[in-house]
Amino acid sequence: MNATVALRIERQDGAHGFDDPAVPGDWTIEAVTARAVPKLRYPKTDVSSGKPLRYSMLHDGVELPRDQTVGTVFPKRRARVHVVHEYVNAGR
Repeated sequence: MNATVALRIERQDGAHGFDDPAVPGDWTIEAVTARAVPKLRYPKTDVSSGKPLRYSMLHDGVELPRDQTVGTVFPKRRARVHVVHEYVNAGR
C-alpha cells in the first residue's frame, strides 16, 4: 500500500501536537507512535527505573492495534489521533 494518510497527532493533555500530511500507509501504528513520541516532547525513559516508557495511539478514545497499518486503520486517509503514556504496574 503506497497511499499516505494525513494525521493530526496530539498529546492527550493538549500540550503539544503536530500535523503529518503524509504518513506512509504501510507503516504500523507502533512505528508511527514511536516516531511521534519525540515530536510530542514525551520522555522516552523512566527517570527512576531507567526503563523505556511505552505509549499508545488512540483514535476517538479507542486504543489502536499496534500491528495494524495506518492505511488499514484510516481508510478515509485523514484522522486526528492522541498519543498517551501506558501506565504499567511497577511489579511487572
